[in-house]
Amino acid sequence: MKANIINFSLFQIGWFAAILGAAHGYVYPGIFSALIILIIHIKLTKADRPEFKLYAFTAVIGFIFDGLMQFFNFIIYFNPGWPFPLTPLWIIVMWLLFAMTLNHSLSWLKRRYVLSFLFGALGGPLAYVAGEKLGAVEITSDLTLVILAISWAMITPLLMKYSERT
Repeated sequence: MKANIINFSLFQIGWFAAILGAAHGYVYPGIFSALIILIIHIKLTKADRPEFKLYAFTAVIGFIFDGLMQFFNFIIYFNPGWPFPLTPLWIIVMWLLFAMTLNHSLSWLKRRYVLSFLFGALGGPLAYVAGEKLGAVEITSDLTLVILAISWAMITPLLMKYSERT
């Protein structure tokens, strides 16, 4: 239980570092801070090869998903100087932070696919709305929220299923 609280806390600190860094023009210090959080988690949990595969799989999903969201102008990510349409690095780092929760503070979702579907449908869009409120992204329409809900409702159980291998 204590380890899950630490994992969740590290995730939150890293998430805010990445979001606030992007929102206030300190993208690289935000990325660096979030990566330090990820390294702390890796050291604390003694992450193994399957866990690293989970990180890579999650980062690829995030790179593709958020890249498509940006390419089709559903979301505008604030990251001056980063080449469009590539998914900003700070977003990929946030996906890595999310991946670090799958076998730890979110492990209660394993094999609970309906619950992970609902968790994704609600939590995914809320994270983007929070990012918008903090000034790091712009959600371009109400349709974006529907797309986020449907997408995250599929992504979350997929990632939970993949995490069962680790």
